[in-house]
Amino acid sequence: MSVVTEEGQHEIFEPRNKTPEEMTAEFQTQLRELGDSPVELADRMQKLGDDRPYNTILRGIQRMLSGETRVSGEMKALVTMMLRQQRKLKKRHANLTWNQLPDGAYSTQMDDFGITLAPQSRNRWLVNLRHKDGLSPPWPRWQDSLEAAKHKALICVEDATDYLIELEIERAAEKHGDA
Repeated sequence: MSVVTEEGQHEIFEPRNKTPEEMTAEFQTQLRELGDSPVELADRMQKLGDDRPYNTILRGIQRMLSGETRVSGEMKALVTMMLRQQRKLKKRHANLTWNQLPDGAYSTQMDDFGITLAPQSRNRWLVNLRHKDGLSPPWPRWQDSLEAAKHKALICVEDATDYLIELEIERAAEKHGDA
């Protein structure tokens, strides 16, 4: 069992101001842990509502990663939330069983989604989801390994679940507005 010192508690609850170099290194580490490339992070940011031009988002991420500009507070908050979500997903679905299919693909069931990971050229993998009601959310970019594809599948199921909840809310609001 580790002991947290009073100074360590202060770091947890009231983080000290980090240098720009420390922030850049931390951002690089977090993005690696997320398993996202700058392009995938930019894709996700647009899906979450960032309405800036795509190239502007991507260039901003690349500049933060290189240390050319400081890591913004908004980016730090977004990446921290994404990491927390990912860690919870991994813990909640740690015992997910993947079955290998005759064609080399892998499949599993998670929540209300069927997931298939299909092998592609150059050892890349395609993530395919299908909800029990037939919804097939947009497929992410090909993943560079089976483990990356499994990880991406968890995130995609979570995103698709969020989308379905938002759709329910919109439909309820429309129905309520019609009454």
